[in-house]
Amino acid sequence: MRALFYSAAVAALISTSVSAADSVSLVGTWVGERDRIAKVEGRRGGRATLVITEQQGNTFVGHLKRSNPTGDEDEPLWGAFAPGGKLMMGSDDEGTYIFSMVDPNTLDYCYSETGASARSVCARLTRQP
Repeated sequence: MRALFYSAAVAALISTSVSAADSVSLVGTWVGERDRIAKVEGRRGGRATLVITEQQGNTFVGHLKRSNPTGDEDEPLWGAFAPGGKLMMGSDDEGTYIFSMVDPNTLDYCYSETGASARSVCARLTRQP
């Protein structure tokens, strides 16, 4: 009887954690400070605003707005994630993103471009209400 109880409890915990992990929601506005290093321009920081406008299954569409000394830039991006959201990737016209959900309202991202003007950027973003 005890073994049956423990088996049922473990099954309930597993199904609860799987269904919670599968319900990743990225739609919304995420804001934070970024830190960037580039081959040509060197190091700089600034504000980043990620807006995810659409999510279908494990794919999403949005745009990233970032502040620069020459003015704000806003670029579209497309992404996908593995079930549960532990592995997330994205891309734009020039580079690739890696995303990581810290918690339902905190998202880390890093971005990289290669070539003559190579650069890498990382930021922690917080979902806006």
